[in-house]
Amino acid sequence: MSFLSSSGRGAQWGRLFLYTSAVFFVLWGVIPAIYNAVPALRHSCEQQDKYDIEAGAIYYTDVPVSLDSEMACREAVQEAMKTRARSF
Repeated sequence: MSFLSSSGRGAQWGRLFLYTSAVFFVLWGVIPAIYNAVPALRHSCEQQDKYDIEAGAIYYTDVPVSLDSEMACREAVQEAMKTRARSF
């Protein structure tokens, strides 16, 4: 038993398993069913599959700030590698 709970370890593991199962059921059962039931969402999914579009990747690469930070980070790493190579 833990300090903050009066239930046993088995009950805690059982709740963890139950909650994890519920999350997986929602992510891989309920949400896809909703996407298949709503015509606009189904069409969107079909177009993404047809043209091999990664919707999440588009968001992160389409934001100017993330492009600027990626470029600055890349330049900083390249400069650090040059400095390190010169020190040897």
